[in-house]
Amino acid sequence: MIHFVESGSLPESGLSQESLLGPVQKIFSEQGDLVNHLGFEFRPEQALMAETFSKSLISGKHLIFEAGTGVGKSLAYLIPSLIFSVFTKRKCIVATNTINLQEQLLSKDIPTIRELFNRSEGLAGFRDFNCALLVGRANYLCTNRLHRALLSKGDLFEASQYQELQRIADWVASGPIEGIRQELSPSPNPLVWDMVNADSSLCSSQRCSAKDCYYRKARALVDHADLVILNHSLLFSLLGAGVSSSHEGSGILFPDDFLVFDEAHEITEVASEHLGVSLSSWALETLMRQLYNPKKRKGLLSRLAREADLVALDHSVDAIQNFFQYLHLDILDQKDRLRLHKSVTLPMEIFPPLSRLLRNLIELSEVAKDETLKIELRDKIKRLQGYLSDLAEVIDQKKPDSVYWLERGGRSNQIIYLRSAPLEIAPILKEEVFSKDSSVLMTSATITRKGSADYFRKEVGAEFAEECLVRSPFDYQNLMTIKICNDCPEPQMADRRQYLDYLTRAIGGLSQSVEGGTLVLFTNYSDLRYCHEQLRPQWSRLQRSIYAQGGPHSRSELRKRVVDEGDVLLLGAESFWKGFDAKGSCISQVIITRLPFENPGHPLLEAKSEILQAQKRSSFREITLPSAVIRFRQGVGRLIRSSTDCGFLIILDSRILNKAYGKEFIADLPHSDFESTCLLDLLGC
Repeated sequence: MIHFVESGSLPESGLSQESLLGPVQKIFSEQGDLVNHLGFEFRPEQALMAETFSKSLISGKHLIFEAGTGVGKSLAYLIPSLIFSVFTKRKCIVATNTINLQEQLLSKDIPTIRELFNRSEGLAGFRDFNCALLVGRANYLCTNRLHRALLSKGDLFEASQYQELQRIADWVASGPIEGIRQELSPSPNPLVWDMVNADSSLCSSQRCSAKDCYYRKARALVDHADLVILNHSLLFSLLGAGVSSSHEGSGILFPDDFLVFDEAHEITEVASEHLGVSLSSWALETLMRQLYNPKKRKGLLSRLAREADLVALDHSVDAIQNFFQYLHLDILDQKDRLRLHKSVTLPMEIFPPLSRLLRNLIELSEVAKDETLKIELRDKIKRLQGYLSDLAEVIDQKKPDSVYWLERGGRSNQIIYLRSAPLEIAPILKEEVFSKDSSVLMTSATITRKGSADYFRKEVGAEFAEECLVRSPFDYQNLMTIKICNDCPEPQMADRRQYLDYLTRAIGGLSQSVEGGTLVLFTNYSDLRYCHEQLRPQWSRLQRSIYAQGGPHSRSELRKRVVDEGDVLLLGAESFWKGFDAKGSCISQVIITRLPFENPGHPLLEAKSEILQAQKRSSFREITLPSAVIRFRQGVGRLIRSSTDCGFLIILDSRILNKAYGKEFIADLPHSDFESTCLLDLLGC
């Protein structure tokens, strides 16, 4: 239940409920500024959300707010937050998880708010607010490093990389807006970009000015901004690096700031990923190549290295290859992922060669006469020290409250990762985020379960957060037709071919029966790839496009093709369940192939299940089922993205009808008027 103080103000600001609620109500009311000045539709759900956010900011309370699709939540939290920020001179941090939402906020919502403030009486004092985008340092180009790379390209780069370096230089000459790699298309070669980005001591306030340096320019904007937009990954990376404890004041990233999490349902997953260890074979091999490539005779050490240094580097390269080859063949074997227990012994032979190389690099950095080279070497030394620390943590499994594992990744599944994650992130977030004397406001379309945020609150450590829920204003009864196939074979059946052939037939027939595009959601890439291979010849004959996640196109590229072409068949997994947004007939049908239960073999889920089992509690009821239901809601939400959308939701997993837990998924459908039918009837055969 929500409980707010009825009166009062922030002592340091003098801002009362009335001074914030008055303008907010004037903006969002039925005859308010949004309606009168901008012609927006009045949404009572949006007005309630804006008022609730305002009360939370005044009271200093944490808030969990679930706003269904179509509420207009971006404006509902941005406008109160901006007014509060400008009035109190406290920085507002908005954390999102997707680039699409960041782009929407910057290109659509922020300009809308500026126009509104310019037109509205009584809001003139807020119209000059400053907004800035903050991304990780490695995303920014460093013009100093680029200049040095161009001068020393003969020493640093292979001939095949010269062209990429020149492409980056030409891009800079054309005058990019932000100077971030996301502006460069196609994306730059990672090896070349790593030598010219701002994640280096060469890019510092002593050597770079805000006038010429993209990162310094961005930081200057951030320092003076009322509103800072960043992503969840960067936020948790900064928290993991101890940024929250590096300043005085009550804020989280900056003194006296306050935080808004949009797409808050992603907090748990992203925080787990960035508050642990992630070290890859690619990262170590890349560092070695950057230091020196003996075949090409290129790298930082090309002119400086002594014979002993090159020998140490050779031994390190061999040790890295042997170490990861052992993990590949002897530990992982045919598995893509393996949890590490204390009983699993990983070889220690990698440490002496890398430690010897580290000592040699330190010696070279001390005798190097070129100051720029000295700085670059020190950065590589720091990186190698970090890698050694991560290796030691994983091999020794140093933290008893963390889970450790190995997994394969990369496009060809040839990269080996050593990973760890905290068993529980709630205590960490409680300390680093929710214990601060600063409001944390969280919103998403899918936070609650059975009308309550208790599960989410417990997951993230926000035990004292208030909660509120408003449903979507969309008329789902008339906009969405729901059909559930009652004859689909069990996904876990021994004869997988029968199940996969059923999926292929269903997807092929159903996607041809509707006007517009079809999005098909899978729970694993194996099934996705099989269906893609089987359907591709058919779609080629129809002269229609079929796309699959994991192919040559990024998610943003796939979205553009879906919108532009209008009648494609798109097969997606993972992120497509919760972050894919395409309005109109380009997605007129969503097919859910399988109820989205997490893989019970994931090391983190396995470890949590063991704890619950020891307590004689059900991991399925407490972890697996709640997570699957929320993800199911997210998948269903891909279909209706505006009040004018309409389409078909097809569920091919008959367990939703036949299993006792199925009623929990059915209860979270947008409406209860669904049809249970067999595939033949669905296809009109």
